[in-house]
Amino acid sequence: MADSTTDELHIMRHSMAHIMAAAVFKLWPSAKFGVGPVVEDGFYYDIDLGNTKISEEDFGKIEKAMKSIIGASLSIEKRVVNIDDAIRWAIDSNQPYKQELLNDLKRSGTTAAKDIDPEELGLASDKSEVDQVTLYDCGEFTDLCRGPHIDKTSGAGVFKILRIAGAYWRGKETNPQMQRLYGIAFDTQEELDNYLTMLEEAKKRDHRKLGEELELFTFSPLVGKGLPLWLERGATLRRELERFIVDEELKRGYKHVMTPDIASLELYKTSGHYPYYKDSMYAPIDIDDEQFMLRPMTCPHHFQIYTTKPRSYKELPMRIAELAKLYRYEKSGELSGLMRVRSFCLADSHIICTKDQVREEIMGALDLIEFCANLFGLEKGKDYSYRLSLGDRGDDSKYFKDDEAWAESEELLRQVLKTREAPFVEVSAEAAFYGPKIDIQMKNVLGKEDTAFTVQYDFVMPKRFKLVYTDADDKEQETVVVHRSSIGAIERLVAFLLEHTAGKLPVWLAPEQIRLATVNQTGEIVGYANEVAEQATELGLRVTVDSSNESVGKKIRNAETLKIPYVIVMGEKELHTQETTPRVRSDMQVQPTAPLKIEHFIKTVANEAKTRVSHTTM
Repeated sequence: MADSTTDELHIMRHSMAHIMAAAVFKLWPSAKFGVGPVVEDGFYYDIDLGNTKISEEDFGKIEKAMKSIIGASLSIEKRVVNIDDAIRWAIDSNQPYKQELLNDLKRSGTTAAKDIDPEELGLASDKSEVDQVTLYDCGEFTDLCRGPHIDKTSGAGVFKILRIAGAYWRGKETNPQMQRLYGIAFDTQEELDNYLTMLEEAKKRDHRKLGEELELFTFSPLVGKGLPLWLERGATLRRELERFIVDEELKRGYKHVMTPDIASLELYKTSGHYPYYKDSMYAPIDIDDEQFMLRPMTCPHHFQIYTTKPRSYKELPMRIAELAKLYRYEKSGELSGLMRVRSFCLADSHIICTKDQVREEIMGALDLIEFCANLFGLEKGKDYSYRLSLGDRGDDSKYFKDDEAWAESEELLRQVLKTREAPFVEVSAEAAFYGPKIDIQMKNVLGKEDTAFTVQYDFVMPKRFKLVYTDADDKEQETVVVHRSSIGAIERLVAFLLEHTAGKLPVWLAPEQIRLATVNQTGEIVGYANEVAEQATELGLRVTVDSSNESVGKKIRNAETLKIPYVIVMGEKELHTQETTPRVRSDMQVQPTAPLKIEHFIKTVANEAKTRVSHTTM
C-alpha cells in the first residue's frame, strides 16, 4: 500500500487529475483546460467552460464519468513531440491555454512559465530540452503534461470531487477567471472515508464559522475584502492577547513603542523592501508632492528610533517592540478569514545587538515563543514545528548578495536549533531578502502548515540604516538585527486558537467567563444576580446577567452556544443559600458536583483567569 508521501501515490493522484479532465471533456467537449497539478491529499484542474458553470449538482455525473474511464482500464500512453507539433495540436484542439504555455516555452524556455507547476509543462526542468514536450493520450483525450502517469486507468485508486472554486489563469487578476475543480484520491476506501470524516470535523472547527457563531468578527463588502471588523466579544479576546504579550515582553526587557501606520516611500526604498516586496504593498499615496505608503512592516520605523542618538555597547541589546498595525495586498483568491487578511496587527520586535549577543538573543526569542505556545496549549512536534528557511545564493534579484554573511548566519541558526534539540526541516529559497530565518510552522485541523511566528537574522539593515554603536575601545562597530514575532499576527493567532480549541477558549481568553441565568424576572432574584455580577466584575471577571423572559433551559443553551466556561442558575435557592453548583463547560478539568459558596466560586474563577491556569478543584 502506498503512503501519502510516496511517489506512487503522487503519480496516482496526478493521473487522477487527468482522468477528471477527460471526464469533463466527455461531458463538455468544448471545455478548455489550464493545468492540473497534484496538491496535498489530492489534485485540481483549471477549466474554462465559457458561460457554463460547474455546480455541486454536477459532481455526481463527473464522478460517474471518471469511474467509467477507470473501469475501462484505458492505457495512458506517452508521446514525445516537437514543440511546434504540440502548438499545432493545441490550435487544432482549440486549447488556447495550452497554446499560450507552449508559445511561452518556445520563446523563452522554462523561465516564461515559472507560475506553472513544471509537471504540467510537458518538459524537463532543463532549458536545453524545451524543443520537445510530452503529450499523454487517454482514450479520446489528449493532454500536455510532463508526467509520469500510471499505465492504465484501472490503477487510479479511489477518489471524490470536493469543491469548485474560481481561479485566475496563471494567478493574475487581469487574466480570465477559470473554474478550479478539486478532488482527493487515496489507495483505499478506508483512507478516503477517514479523510472525509476529518473534513467534517474540520468544518465544525473552521474559525470563520466559529467567529460568526461566537460573535467575534465579521466582514463587510462595503468596508472591503480582507479587512475584518472585530465585534465587542472579539475585541475583548484581542485585548486579552495584547495585554498578555505586552506585559510578558516588558518582563523580558523589551521596550514597547508606537509608530505611525504610514511612512514615506523613501523609507522603504532605503530599507530595500520596496523593490523586493512592492507587489505585496499598497500603491503609494501622493501627499504634498511626496509619496507615502501604508506600512507593510515596522522594522524601518524601529531603526529610526535607534538612530535618534549615538549608542554605546552598554545600551545593547536593545529590544524594540510594538503591537503594529500592518497592511499588505493579498490577491482576492488568497484571502481566507483571519488566516490571510489585508490588514493585521503583528506582535513585532527588532532586537539590535552585537554579533557576540545575537545567539543568546535568538535563544531568548525562541524561549518566549515556546512559553506562549505552551500557554495556549500548543504542543511542540504535534501542533507546531520548526523550519530553517534558507536563502538562494544564485538569486541576486531576491536575496542580498553576501555569500559569507549568508553562510555564517544560516549556520548560526542551524546550531541554535540543534542546541535546543528541536526537530526541524531546512527549506531553501524561503528566507527574507536580508537573511535566513527560523519559522515556527503551526498545523491546522487538517494538518496543513502555516507560518505562525518567526525569528530572523538580519545582516543587511544595519548597513542600510547605519545601525552602529561605540564599543569599549570607543570604536564604531556595526550591529546585527534580530527580527522576531512572539505571538505572530493577532488575527492569525485567533484563527489558530479557535480551530485548535473548537471555540472553547481557556477562561482567561473567553470573552465572557461567567453567565448568570435567572430563573424568572422577579426583582429580588435579578437584584441578587446583579449584585453577584458586580462583585465578579470588581475581581476582574467578565460576567453578564441573563434576566430575559426566556426559559432557564433556553438561557443555558444560549450560553452553551457561545461556549461560555461557567453558567450559574440564579433562583430562590441560590438567593437564600448563596450557594450554587455551577454548570461547567464539558472540556474543562474541574467539574464540581457539590454546591459551592458563590463568593468562593467567583474568587476561584478570578484566580484561574489571573494565573491563566485551569484548576482541578474548587
